[in-house]
Amino acid sequence: MPAVAPLKGSASASRMILAAMVLQAAAGPLSAQTIGAQNIRTRDFHRGLTEYELACMPCHGIDGHGDGPRAKSLTSAPADLTRIAKANNGVFPSRRLAQIIDGRALAGAHGPRDMPVWGNRYRVRVEAKETDATIERRATEQIDALVRYLRSIQAK
Repeated sequence: MPAVAPLKGSASASRMILAAMVLQAAAGPLSAQTIGAQNIRTRDFHRGLTEYELACMPCHGIDGHGDGPRAKSLTSAPADLTRIAKANNGVFPSRRLAQIIDGRALAGAHGPRDMPVWGNRYRVRVEAKETDATIERRATEQIDALVRYLRSIQAK
C-alpha cells in the first residue's frame, strides 16, 4: 500500500484517508458497477452543488437559509431551502421543486414570479448540431442534480 502524505495542517485528515484505504483493501476490490455508481453520485452531487453556487447562492445564501447577498434587495425574501421537507410534513417534493426551478410551466400562471425561470437558461443551445431532445435531456439532468443537492441540505 502506498504511503499517505499528510495534508497541510491536518494530521486527522491523513489518518482518515489511511483508514479509508485500509478498509477498502480489507473489503476487497470493488466491482466496476459499484465504482461507476459512486462516480455518478459524486459527479451528480458536485454538479448540483456547482449549480447551486452559481444560480441559487446569491439569493438563498451559502447554507440555503435565504440570506444571500442579494436577499435584502428583493421584494420577497428568498425561501429557506433547508426547510423544504419540514414545510411539506417531512416529505421532500422533488418533482414539484423541479417544476418550480424549471419555471416554464408556472411562468405567468400565478402572477409575478420572484425567482428567475431557470428552465430557459438550461435550454440554451450549446452546440449548433444539438437536437432539441439533447438540450431537453441536459436541462432535465441539471435540474435533477440541483434538486438532489437541495435534498441533501434539508434540516433534520
